[in-house]
Amino acid sequence: MSKIIGGILGLLVLGLLGGCMEDSMSDPYALPADMEEIITLLNSKAMTAMNEEEYETALTHMRKAIYYAYEVDPELETLSQEKLVPELLNSTFTNMSNALYLAGEYESAFAFAEKSLLMLPNYDDEYVTLGNVLSEIGSIDEAVSNYEQALELNKNSSNAHYGLGMIYYYDYEDYTEALKEFNKYLKEYPSDPDAAIMRVYTLLQLGRQETAEEYARNYSKKYTFEFKKYEVMGAYLEWTGKDKEVIAFYEDAAEHLPDHWKAQLKLGEVYYDYDEYEDALKQFNHLVSAFPDKPETLEKLFSVYSVLGDIEGAEALYASSEHPESLTMSMGTFYVDQGMYRRALPYFEAYIEEYPSNEAGYVKYIQTLNWGKRYARCAEFGEQTLQSISPLWSDIPWYTGDCLTELGKDQEAIAYFELAAKADPEDNESWSWLAMAHLRLGNEEKAKEYSERALEIYEYDNVAQSVQEELLSHNEPLGARIKQFFIDNYLYEKDASKLEERLEPLDAPDLAAAEIASIIDQVRQPEDRFTFLIYGELYEQMSGAGDSDVIFKDLGDISYFKIEDFTKSTDDQFIRLLDDISSTEEKTLVLDLRNNGGGLTESANNMLDVLLPDLVTSTLIYRDGYTYSYYSDADQVRFGRIFLFVDENTASAAEMLTLGLKTYAENVTVIGRPTFGKGVGQLVFEDKAEKVMLFAVNHYWNVMQNNIAISKIEPDIRVSGNQLESFLKKIPKP
Repeated sequence: MSKIIGGILGLLVLGLLGGCMEDSMSDPYALPADMEEIITLLNSKAMTAMNEEEYETALTHMRKAIYYAYEVDPELETLSQEKLVPELLNSTFTNMSNALYLAGEYESAFAFAEKSLLMLPNYDDEYVTLGNVLSEIGSIDEAVSNYEQALELNKNSSNAHYGLGMIYYYDYEDYTEALKEFNKYLKEYPSDPDAAIMRVYTLLQLGRQETAEEYARNYSKKYTFEFKKYEVMGAYLEWTGKDKEVIAFYEDAAEHLPDHWKAQLKLGEVYYDYDEYEDALKQFNHLVSAFPDKPETLEKLFSVYSVLGDIEGAEALYASSEHPESLTMSMGTFYVDQGMYRRALPYFEAYIEEYPSNEAGYVKYIQTLNWGKRYARCAEFGEQTLQSISPLWSDIPWYTGDCLTELGKDQEAIAYFELAAKADPEDNESWSWLAMAHLRLGNEEKAKEYSERALEIYEYDNVAQSVQEELLSHNEPLGARIKQFFIDNYLYEKDASKLEERLEPLDAPDLAAAEIASIIDQVRQPEDRFTFLIYGELYEQMSGAGDSDVIFKDLGDISYFKIEDFTKSTDDQFIRLLDDISSTEEKTLVLDLRNNGGGLTESANNMLDVLLPDLVTSTLIYRDGYTYSYYSDADQVRFGRIFLFVDENTASAAEMLTLGLKTYAENVTVIGRPTFGKGVGQLVFEDKAEKVMLFAVNHYWNVMQNNIAISKIEPDIRVSGNQLESFLKKIPKP
């Protein structure tokens, strides 16, 4: 939902908060005259700044006002129970909450709003303030309750009506009720352009276009001063008009109001929204010089540079700023948009240091770690952050849980998905991934409960749907489920009816795992060496084996990695070690893939991602011709040279990694002996209760259309022995 801006100005007060109580109370104690004057002045300055959308300036004034409020009454700093206070102090805390809300610091805004309600007497606007914060963080029912409480205190509380209108419009999508609430607000503040725009939108949602147009035109005729004349009619045109018509309208506004900040800013935004990026760039650059005291212009410029992919322009803008500390979020976000996740992280770190109470910085940081595939760091950061802050949104616990899931730690992930669902009960993804984690752990009842909850919120949630489908299949006998899995996925049989006929023995009831394995061996193609079923003791050994560690050795100018296989954590271990290596472009990378029989395709591709620029790292091809491609982003770790150690046991995902680097990276040399030649991949069916695991070949893979299913990767330099030293000696000196 959009932030509630209209109506906020009515909440910015110096004395009485604007509400009504039947039993008015006089101040319980008098403020020293000098303190009263200072606090009043600071509130006044803050209100002026908020009216001009200079929220950081407003916060500076309000923090000083709060400081003096604590000087006057030290008990307020640790207030935990109701207390009668002078109205000026009460309004100071409400104004502080509003300033924090407008600046996006919702956790602190929530705390000040709650504290203001402990200061008696209470008035409607205090409940409105808390309702606005709750609405922004997604606690919609609680927000409605606070707005209703405000209306109980003052049935004419216009700001409560505005807040309810926003919820009816965005959250409940009840446009009839929304219109009623906006009408009530506009009766008190008929010139408020934000509320007038919402009325236009609501009328359009109700299909009353002629009424919306008439209202917008009448508003423009009535309020001809400054930019208000254009705002409401412009909103109508943006909804109903054509691109050129909208652009021409705002060009006219900017021409008639050359010194009006909002008119000029809106033109730049319209250029941007309608993909006229060069015009937007020109307009925002003009605003930087015409309105140097408006930092928002710089943020808009970052958005344009991001769309244009202009790294040089964005970096120059940041470097030339007189206050770069105010642009750390914008610079970090720019790098994220370009896929340069490592470059983004220091800027989000700086933002968190500057604004430790603003949850947005923590969200951006953990999101960037997640998108950059730094899963262990992501999980650690989330765990540490959640020990120090209580999240208002679901993002931080959700990303923490997601990263733990990527590491194969479903049991640990559950607690964080639960916390995410608690923070936002309407977040379907929190419930669906909670269901998936329980499904993987065999907790079918909970998987069923949580997937149903997710689908109640959003019926097209594909994760929840897959959980439901998997649970439904568990009602079938094991043999029947394996039969269907094989029919759906086996690569080497295009005639499904023939395959189904050969798999009919799996329909027999109460088949033992050994019998199922025998049937699979008879059905698979003779040339297929990679489809098989494991069970019993072998299953116990495989499922009980932990992930192998990536071995790293710092050999001076050589960074040596021994990769045994590709598991859930192999890529994360590798990337984490890689991040700690300095001056990589001056060093040699050695990846020892000898005796590496493969593993998870995704793990190998994630390693390719970190070592390659923006491109398609590999493509999977299925029997029906469907393809799935893995991509790398622009966030590349470059080495001066790369050497790959391979032998006859280097297979599958290890060959994919080798071929990917050999194809795309510079200065890559393969040392050793011809590889195994496994250009296919498997899909795994597992039943933890029955303790069986079926590996079925279901795709070919290629790198830039090269496949090694009937060939091998030939080394550039051959080595006959097996000693590591023999391979290292073959690395030529730079």
